[in-house]
Amino acid sequence: MLCIAGFLGSGKTTLLLRLARTMTDDGLRLAIVENEIGEIGVDGGYVREAGLPVQELFGGCICCMLQTGLVETLRTIESEYDPDWVIVEPTGLAAPGDIAATAGELLPHLPAFRILALVDAERWEMLMTVVSPLIQAQIGAAHVVAINKVDMIDDAALEEIEASVRRSNASAPIVPVAAAAGTGLQRLYEEVLPP
Repeated sequence: MLCIAGFLGSGKTTLLLRLARTMTDDGLRLAIVENEIGEIGVDGGYVREAGLPVQELFGGCICCMLQTGLVETLRTIESEYDPDWVIVEPTGLAAPGDIAATAGELLPHLPAFRILALVDAERWEMLMTVVSPLIQAQIGAAHVVAINKVDMIDDAALEEIEASVRRSNASAPIVPVAAAAGTGLQRLYEEVLPP
């Protein structure tokens, strides 16, 4: 199972679509769980248009209010689809470590829960000023960190972001990407799904 975490607007759905397409091209069977705060799904429609199966959870943050819904959804996906991978895209306000703990506690037989934290390079300074504890928690829980939108910043800014990420997570691989352009995604795919 893979959880793609990142603050609102960081490019999670774009990255999810690119990774999912690569995974299905490699012959893997996928199921995707989208979490939306409101009552109407936005991202799920994009995923469906790409021809990928998606289950949406509405009305709250997956890690706060919908833990039971997530567990039931994962059980249904497992019994009805038996996918090789389930990709969970929580709302940008989610704490992926809490989601992993819930999944591990209530569904202990499921394979390892990997967390990919997506960092928005273009808005890094602003986000670290406004929601630093949330961003640091997402990075700290990650198995892999992708710095997205690197095509929008210079090398010096990227080095500063990488150093800051490393302070929050000393062990996760850090992969610079530009999801919209498709740059760096093969390396990210290899880090997320090691052989």
